[in-house]
Amino acid sequence: MLAQSEALMTLAEVSATFAGFAALVTLFARRRVEGGAAHDLMRLRLVIGASVAAVMAALFPVAAAGLGLPETIIWQASALLFLTLIYFVIGSFISSYKTVKGTFPPDKLAVIVAIGLEILIQVSLITILLGYADEQQFGLYIAAIIGTIGQAGFVFLRLVESSFSMIVYKADKRASTS
Repeated sequence: MLAQSEALMTLAEVSATFAGFAALVTLFARRRVEGGAAHDLMRLRLVIGASVAAVMAALFPVAAAGLGLPETIIWQASALLFLTLIYFVIGSFISSYKTVKGTFPPDKLAVIVAIGLEILIQVSLITILLGYADEQQFGLYIAAIIGTIGQAGFVFLRLVESSFSMIVYKADKRASTS
């Protein structure tokens, strides 16, 4: 078994927590108009998609270690699976964005943060996949998982801010007119 299994399991738990919190936010969020609901739905899908990808990426090496494969093969197979999951999440986002493009302005800060973290994730996983860092495979893999959790966390914060900003605004407006 991989010596790093405990760290991977902890990261899986953290990732799953983001997905759960994102689902809870939708229960309390306000109804939105003018593209706001579509924007929040896309953010929710990104948080859940990235979180599920991180959970699966964290658990896969632990399961693969049970097969008795060499660690290098485990990390390379894990990197390949993780990249596939990430590309699925990105592809799904792009596909859904095409249907609502122009109905709301893009969240430029979220785009900058997500792309910055995505560069870290991609470089880490591709380095592992190509076998350029045998001694650093675990560290690079953990960096990719943490980067993915960071993306999910940042988009989650933007979702919460977006979902509840009008509620606070309406409450403040009512209080000032009373």
